[in-house]
This record gives sequence, C-alpha cells and structure tokens, in this order.
Amino acid sequence: MSITTNPPKVFLSYTSDDLALAERIARALHGNGIETWWDRWCIYPGDSLRRKIDEGLAGCTHFVVLLTPRSISKPWVNQEMDAALVAKLRDQCKFIPLRSELPAAGLPRLLSGMHSPEISGDDDITQLVNDIHGISRKPPLGAVPKAAASAVANTGYSPAATMIAKLFVESTRYGMFADPQFEMEEIASATGLTVDDVKDGLYELSGFFRQSSASRSIGHVLVESTLFANFDQHWKPWNPADDALRLAADIVNDAKFPHDPKEIAALYGWEPRRLNPAIAYLAERGLIVDYRVLASNPYITSRVVGNENMRRFVKSRSS
Repeated sequence: MSITTNPPKVFLSYTSDDLALAERIARALHGNGIETWWDRWCIYPGDSLRRKIDEGLAGCTHFVVLLTPRSISKPWVNQEMDAALVAKLRDQCKFIPLRSELPAAGLPRLLSGMHSPEISGDDDITQLVNDIHGISRKPPLGAVPKAAASAVANTGYSPAATMIAKLFVESTRYGMFADPQFEMEEIASATGLTVDDVKDGLYELSGFFRQSSASRSIGHVLVESTLFANFDQHWKPWNPADDALRLAADIVNDAKFPHDPKEIAALYGWEPRRLNPAIAYLAERGLIVDYRVLASNPYITSRVVGNENMRRFVKSRSS
C-alpha cells in the first residue's frame, strides 16, 4: 500500500442537475482526508466564478468529473475538463472521469482511452476514496514458490533440475548409488514442483539417474554417485573436483598411500559422504581401477587404485 505524501486535493466538476450525487461524492471525499473543491463550499456571493475555479483547478492533485447524460454536453463542465486535460498533460494532476448512468461508449473521444469508473453505490465511492489515496487494489505479495526460492545455485541447469539435484544432495547419507530412493510424487512434494516438472527435470539430469524396468513401473528414481560428484559443490562446504585432485595427487606422489577407502577417510578426516563424491569424480573420468563391489558399503569402492590416466590428470592440473 502506498499513500501520497501530502493530503490529496480534488476539484469536483459536475452539473447542478446531478447535485445529489455530487454532494454524496464531495462529502465522502472530504470526510476521508481528501480536501475537496466543490462550488457549494468554495464559491460565495460576490466571488469571481472564473477566479475561484482557476484557483481550484490550479491547486488540485486530482480532477474528478462526474459524467452523466445530463453533464456530458454542459459547456461549463467541458471547459473545466479542457483545463484539467491540459494540466494532466503537464503532469500537474490526475484526471478521473466518473460515469453515472452513462455507458463507456458515451464518453468523449479524448476520454475513451482512460479508465472511467462507474459510480452506482457507496462501494464505488469508497473505491474512489481509496484510489485517490493511492491504496493498492492488489492483495499482499505472496511468497515465492519453494522451487524458485531454493534453486538459487548457478548450476547451469533449469530451476526444476537444480531443485531435484539439491534434494538428493541434501538427503543422501553416503553419496552412493540409490542413496536415497524417491518416487516421482515424493520428489514433487519435497520440492514444490509438479510431477510433470519432476519428469522434465529428471530428463534434463538423465545422466545422473538410472531407472530399471522394475523401478520405472513403480516410479522409483535411482541416483548415480556421479550426481554428488557434480553437484556437492553448490550445497556442501567441499568441492569434489578439488578433493579428487588432492586424492589423485597423493596417490601418484606417494607409493605407500593407502588404497582402502576407510584408511583414506581416516587420513583426511573425511566422512564417507565427502570421500565418495571425490572417488566418483575420478571414476567418472576413468582415472581409477574399478573395484566396485556390493560389500564396500558405506564406500562406493573397495579400493582406490590409480591408473596411468591418473598421472596425466594430476600433471595437467598442476601445469
């Protein structure tokens, strides 16, 4: 809601044929903090009509004209509108044409492009008061959708895909294959996405997920460990790429470096959740021997052994 800094001032133009309605409008405006120029209040016997009207027009922030089948052709009303239109063009006042018993098609050509509220009851007059005070008709701004608010990381993927990746990064225990497992509807509920958005996001991230024929039939989504290798950097205090380079350099430079992931984790002070994405990063690039076995849990491999490609990897990163 925005309210004008200074009290608004209205010049009310009308014809005496519509006196009763004009008085209702004038009293409603004036009674709600809007200083209102109305001839019945502002022109006294002996006053110069032209001078008083000029003073009213010159000081108004809003020109309100009551347009009816009776006033539309009145010369005095039209002269006041002419003066107000000039002031409007100079950004000196706002021009508000009110209609009563007059269809929008009956407006003068110069007013046909303006919003012309219809006055038919007290609610319409109240709305006029609110509009002049600058009270917004808009409801309060709602909260940003969860998906848009949370997908702030610049991953290079769409917000939907980013939200899905974030969910898995923050939900996994060890950063391993199928850890965790979600159904489509569970992903949608957790992220605020629609199921269709989830499907599109998973398609975009298809290289990081696996769906067997059995899991596809029940909507299970199986995450690959490479997702954590690529996305941990956005939501974790480590970067698997940096961790992988450190690990590879130590393997290449130290012939006695341990191959057991449990020993490596203890040496670095890392939990499996951090070591696994670094190993996955190296495995994804074919830099280690594949020792993946089911009994290696909570690690994604039973041994971390580099190959000739690892030496080249470390050398290229060091140069």
